[in-house]
Amino acid sequence: MENMDDKIEAIKIKSKQLALKIERLESENKVLKKQVSLLKNNETKTGKVVIGKKVAKSSQNDLEAYKKLKKEVAQYIVEIDKCIEMVKEV
Repeated sequence: MENMDDKIEAIKIKSKQLALKIERLESENKVLKKQVSLLKNNETKTGKVVIGKKVAKSSQNDLEAYKKLKKEVAQYIVEIDKCIEMVKEV
C-alpha cells in the first residue's frame, strides 16, 4: 500500500511539473506571437522582410527547446498511463 501511495505522489508531482512547463510554454508562446506580429507589421510598413540573425537564432533555439519539452511531456504521459494501469490492477 505504501508503494502505491508513493506512486500516486510521484504522479501528482509529475503532473504539477507538467502544468508548470505548460504554463511556461504558453507564456513563451505569447511573447513569440507578439514578436511575430511586430515583425509582420514592420514588414507591411516597409515592404521588406526584416529578420535579424539574433531573432532567427532565438527562434531556432525556442523551437529546439519546444521539441525537447514536447518529447519530455510525452514521456511523462506514458509514465502516468503506466501508473494508472498499475492502480487499476490493484
